[in-house]
Amino acid sequence: MTHTPYDLIIIGGGPAGQSAALIAGRTRMKTALINAEAPRNFVTTASHGFLTRDGVHPSALLAVAKEQLQTYPTVGYIMDSVTDVARDAGVFTAITASGETLTAPRMLIATGHRDHLDRLDLPGIAQVYGKSVYPCPFCDGYEHADEALAIFGHDAVAHFVPMMRIWSRDMIVFTNGKPLDPKVKSELQSKGVPVEEAKITDLRSDKGSLTHVVLQGGREIARQSGFVVEEFSSPCTDFAERLGVVPSEESDWGMPAFADTSGATNIPGLYVVGDARIGFSGIAAAVSEGGFCVEMIAHAVAMERWTALSGDMK
Repeated sequence: MTHTPYDLIIIGGGPAGQSAALIAGRTRMKTALINAEAPRNFVTTASHGFLTRDGVHPSALLAVAKEQLQTYPTVGYIMDSVTDVARDAGVFTAITASGETLTAPRMLIATGHRDHLDRLDLPGIAQVYGKSVYPCPFCDGYEHADEALAIFGHDAVAHFVPMMRIWSRDMIVFTNGKPLDPKVKSELQSKGVPVEEAKITDLRSDKGSLTHVVLQGGREIARQSGFVVEEFSSPCTDFAERLGVVPSEESDWGMPAFADTSGATNIPGLYVVGDARIGFSGIAAAVSEGGFCVEMIAHAVAMERWTALSGDMK
């Protein structure tokens, strides 16, 4: 099946994509929102930091967003995944797994990132990830304030540990077999943060709650929760690169940015927002990015239509 052309195709229906679709609907753009409904954050028990929805499960956010989008007749919600994208003569094409072909002069990619827990080399991480061990202190630090924290990381701990002291003074850094820079190690220890450099053989837990970090040799260290410092995710799709996007040399969160802060890329008509743009944005920031990006798109569309009007119209 081939759809009639859209004004905008949005690939990905997380907070950034849904927010983009909302503003697109309010500006009466004919929009296709394609969402596979397999978000990165469904592993967690609750989402935090988003005003009016603090503490709800990500599935609840998705349900409310889908319901509210039904108000806008120009937005078509397609529960599917995109298998291929293309650009020809300024027109973007998205082909879905079910065989639909959608076209539009503008495309917005909001497909987010995918976590790769195997990259962490932390036995037992799957049982605690999203339940008592997390990547983002702004998302989950408050709920574990003043607990005995395990900080899993190496290269970035010098910057991460001072921030984590906002939430707890009881921290131990676990480098999982990697020697820490002596200066960094000395500074941490001098400020009351122990460093354990032995290889981790297990993360023991009880129904998802971390209880002990087990080190090579059998030593067990009691901990209540933890945070992972190192990056272990990658973009869910390579659509932006397939379409010719060149990531900037400047990076956010240690990763290259695929678009500027408005979502615009080096390809005219192509936009990237949310985690797909910078690797990690958080719900509130992703919502803001998606909405702001489509506001800019709406301005461009309005001016194109205005310019196309004949001068003698009344």
